[in-house]
Amino acid sequence: MSGRSYEAARDAFAHQLQEWDWAGQGASRRHILEAFLELAIANGFSSVSMRTIANAVNIKPPSLYSHFPNGRDEIVAESLRWHFHRFGMALLEAVDPATSAESFWDAMVRLHFTRQVKLPESNLWDLLVATDRMAHILPPALRDQVNDWVSLHQNMYVAAATDMGYTQAEERVKVVMTLLEGATRWASPDCNDDEMEELTSRAVTLSQVVLAAQF
Repeated sequence: MSGRSYEAARDAFAHQLQEWDWAGQGASRRHILEAFLELAIANGFSSVSMRTIANAVNIKPPSLYSHFPNGRDEIVAESLRWHFHRFGMALLEAVDPATSAESFWDAMVRLHFTRQVKLPESNLWDLLVATDRMAHILPPALRDQVNDWVSLHQNMYVAAATDMGYTQAEERVKVVMTLLEGATRWASPDCNDDEMEELTSRAVTLSQVVLAAQF
């Protein structure tokens, strides 16, 4: 990789993001997806039915099919895509000011950590993706999309780590991403702004320790 390969990894990520353009999504569809997410966070993923979604948005269950003809499976798939799209947009905004691999890495870790702690749906979808790896609960086409998306995100980390001169970057990045995805086990979502800033800085420091560790 070149000294600025993190830029190429960022561009590949952005290109994929464009394929999931939400600009044309209607307000009703978004409202339904938001309701699904809220219900899944509050009551568990498996407990959410078309009827509970319909009640949450105050429409009759058959009316949901005018927005999502394939029913609950389509809502799940679109919710997953929407989650990744929103994360991706936030990630690009965070890393775009970076002028070095070090600042690029720092921005990625900070964004990843804060969203993991502050947004409950992040843990919900991490659990869904992890469950699919063991039980194959997602449709094959969606699974392929998810795997591609996770790989592109991981590649941004790997490129930055490599540009900073670290060896075995992929193995180190997997440890860092696992650490960040478990952030709510060592950082409370109820922390105040000052505590959040301190925890975020700690996450960056821990990520750097992993990069520098002897493997």
